Amino acid sequence: MKKIFGLFGLTMMSLAYSQSFGVKGGLNVSTISKDNGWNDTNAKIGYFAGVYMHASVNNILSIQPELIYNNMGVKYENANTIHTLNLNYLAMPVMFQFEPIPRLYFEAGPQFSYLVGNKNKYESSNKTIIEKDKDAYNQLDLSAGLGLGFRFNNMSVGARYLFGFTDIKKSGSTSWNNDDKQLRNNGLQIGFQYGF
Repeated sequence: MKKIFGLFGLTMMSLAYSQSFGVKGGLNVSTISKDNGWNDTNAKIGYFAGVYMHASVNNILSIQPELIYNNMGVKYENANTIHTLNLNYLAMPVMFQFEPIPRLYFEAGPQFSYLVGNKNKYESSNKTIIEKDKDAYNQLDLSAGLGLGFRFNNMSVGARYLFGFTDIKKSGSTSWNNDDKQLRNNGLQIGFQYGF
């Protein structure tokens, strides 16, 4: 038991001395899994920006928690109307990064998100309507990220795909394998980060 606590203590000390911080940002290409009423969905272009902490466990493994402002959503057409849904989240991904060869890394981990705002935009040939109905959407969203990146000096570029697990709408229940075809966030993030 003493050896386990000793190893844990050494790991925590190494994490404390090997931390670095930085900023990151980039492009979101997001969509939402299809429900019966959302048949013609298209990807929506958005953005993300935030901060991160990078902590090396050893030469090939590191942990990177982040705090990100994330603009997600979808575009779709229904009855000659173009609907754009913007969902703005404050997200906290926790990525476990594996670097098998120097500079190239793979990452995976959970992302916990809190809805801070939304906007529905309806465009037809003769009018545009904008609505904000935050109460129609669940405030909490759980997803997983899977990605890869390349480091050079104190910068890195990378791509990450987000798989949503929870229904974004308050109505209805959600199964883990999405048999009920509820609405879930999905998105590709492409961006860069700069460490201090």
